[in-house]
Amino acid sequence: MTYRSVLANREYAAILVSQGLSTAGDQLARIAIALLVYDRTGSAFAASATYAVSYLTYLLGGPVLAAISDRNPRVTVMVACDLLRAPLVLALCLGNPPLWLVLTLLGLMGALAPPFDSARSALLPDILEGDRYITGNALMSLVLQTAQVLGFVVGGALVAATSVKGTLALDAASFIISAGMLLAFVRHRPAALAAQHRSSLLRETAAGFRLVAGHRELRHLLVYALLGSAAVIAPEGLAVPVAAGLGGGETAAGVLTASIPAGFLLGSYFILRVDADQRTRLLPLLSLLGIAPLLLTPFVDSLPLLVALWFIAGTGGTVNLVAGAAFMQTCPHEFRSRAYGVAVTSLNALQGVVLLVGGALAGPMGAQGAVGVVAAITLTTLVVFTLRNRAAVAAQGTDDLVRSSHG
Repeated sequence: MTYRSVLANREYAAILVSQGLSTAGDQLARIAIALLVYDRTGSAFAASATYAVSYLTYLLGGPVLAAISDRNPRVTVMVACDLLRAPLVLALCLGNPPLWLVLTLLGLMGALAPPFDSARSALLPDILEGDRYITGNALMSLVLQTAQVLGFVVGGALVAATSVKGTLALDAASFIISAGMLLAFVRHRPAALAAQHRSSLLRETAAGFRLVAGHRELRHLLVYALLGSAAVIAPEGLAVPVAAGLGGGETAAGVLTASIPAGFLLGSYFILRVDADQRTRLLPLLSLLGIAPLLLTPFVDSLPLLVALWFIAGTGGTVNLVAGAAFMQTCPHEFRSRAYGVAVTSLNALQGVVLLVGGALAGPMGAQGAVGVVAAITLTTLVVFTLRNRAAVAAQGTDDLVRSSHG
């Protein structure tokens, strides 16, 4: 299955472009607002708070907000989120809003991300079926990563060339264009959760948690995705001090940081050529591939060698690609948005914890040592989880055999 074949689906192509525009616009806004706040306050903490607020809503209410996308037609949710975000961005361009208002508007914008993202993720399996969905999901991940990087790089240049307000106006325009593309090309589908099956938003959110926790396959796929993310987030977060410790500067830090996503891209190319029914069987191996090279980080004093090791770890990071796609395909249609909210919130929370732990460990043992310790903890968790999983499968097989013989 090729990227060209999935791009031929105009519904998917419209969602891909709209998501890319929205993501790039978000990054433009983040850097523009951070520069605006820093210029006014001179506070690095206040500037960094503008980033934190935009992500905080997922941790505080991601699963609840994501549940909205199961109760309503998903394309309608996406369009509404885009059209609501545009005026919120434009409000930042009016006059000189105080810091509390800037943070409030950012919080409101952040609250619209979970329903939009969950609606998009839940809609893709309806548009692309089977292996086409796997390929389309991989391409979506590639576009989102590229949009995030370009958004930051271009954002700084745009602020320098125009102004903060001009950059924010472009962000607002990106949301309007995104909404127009969705309305023009994506077919309306009824809400996944029928009216007669609805209750309160909190009860429906709790049902999403129960589904993920109680569904063995969903739970295991989520664990593999979480372990894969935990393995690579620590080196990405510590790449700058690691490069400095090896005598490198900003360029070395950039190359080292880019090595993991570069490995992911190469790994994606090959994993998509594996038969669909074989991919999930590779999850333990891919997880091991994403962790094992990082264990050597404390013992390497050559920057090129470390780049190569982190690149290999990045190829193992495709465990997220396989596990994430299988998670959405396995999830019942009416639960997709809620399950996605649970998964992404868990992912964000774990990444935050790992970054904090890695940063704390870097003080007493150095950045390279911290990467190695986080990798060791992740590997130990992977081994324990895999062994327990195999023991449970073996026990289940024995129970089935006993019941069969008694029957």
